[in-house]
Amino acid sequence: MIYMAYTEMFSEEELYSLTNHPDVLAAKASLNASGKVYFTVPITDSIRTTLESRWGVRVEANLPMRWIQGDTAPHVDVGPSKFKTTYLVYLNDSPGEFIVDSQSYPIQANVGFSFNEGLSHETRGTGNVPRLLLGPMNEWVEPVGGSPLITYFSTQADADLQMNPIGFSYDYTVGPDVPVPYTSWRISTFSTGNSPTNLVYVDGASLDPAGYYYLYPAAPCFLEGSTILCQVDGLEAYVPVEKLQRGTLVKTSLDGFKPVVLLGKGTLQNPGDDARIENRLYKCTPSHYPDLTSDLYLTGGHSILEFPITEKQKEASLQRLGKLYVTDKKYRVMACDDDRAEPWNSEGQYRIWHFALDHHDEGMNYGVYANGLLVETCSIRFLKTKSNMELK
Repeated sequence: MIYMAYTEMFSEEELYSLTNHPDVLAAKASLNASGKVYFTVPITDSIRTTLESRWGVRVEANLPMRWIQGDTAPHVDVGPSKFKTTYLVYLNDSPGEFIVDSQSYPIQANVGFSFNEGLSHETRGTGNVPRLLLGPMNEWVEPVGGSPLITYFSTQADADLQMNPIGFSYDYTVGPDVPVPYTSWRISTFSTGNSPTNLVYVDGASLDPAGYYYLYPAAPCFLEGSTILCQVDGLEAYVPVEKLQRGTLVKTSLDGFKPVVLLGKGTLQNPGDDARIENRLYKCTPSHYPDLTSDLYLTGGHSILEFPITEKQKEASLQRLGKLYVTDKKYRVMACDDDRAEPWNSEGQYRIWHFALDHHDEGMNYGVYANGLLVETCSIRFLKTKSNMELK
């Protein structure tokens, strides 16, 4: 099989459900100057059966889709893994033509195509009318297309291995073409581009225009159930982080009690291995941290405050961040760089929390006490713009 065209790919009811799905309409509204947006929609049983009978492709959960505006230059599809076939369906009428293997087809709603990997294809004369596509995808139901310059992953482990991508960008601008619930990212050290890997990149940031980038979310946080030293009814007391409210007075290491002004919550998919990566949970125990009153669980990007620090901690911080950072006159040691913190290999999805305290400088943070251990808070600015958390 080189290529095949399928007319009336879906029933009228199936086509209507796809073109009028709320996620489809929201994605169209988010089209920007790049002329494309990539997203997924949940699959129905009826559409699953149709795709399996027409293409022999089994879709378990979500369908990769995209809106495109403007012509697509000749290209050969690539994807996150090796594949044999590209599948796509045009879901609305559009001016212009789809050209594959030198054969031209008008772009018409409900017409599908399947063709071999490595076959060049393009569109011409499409004007400014947005066209909606199911796919292009491969037999593994992974999005494919022209070579993606940025690939997005939900965890650092996936980014390092280039497995289970959640989105793609075909230019060097972070974020806007990928409607996923994250707004700030780190770059895997396995990327080939020249942008520094020790920074957090927010949506809209421009990366150095060279090579390929593998991005994962940034998330320094406490596991739900961690307790924070506060003032309650005039007395010091530990309060579970998820019970904090705006206005709760939290004890800082140098500045007395400061009120909470922002709270953030999110989820983290924790791996079941012992890899010392940033985007996972670490277990801190009283046997390694005598100030602890009970075990404390932090993400790898969350810093413990120490003075002095060992040469090994210093070297690890410099390698990861490029310089040493200080909060309340103590060095920040990220949990993933502290040998005393153990990777917690309890696989699953966990609720995580963070908070920011009142400060005249929104870029500054404080030292606070979590289960007795001195750790950092978020700054107001970080929690607002770089935390990938739902704010309260």
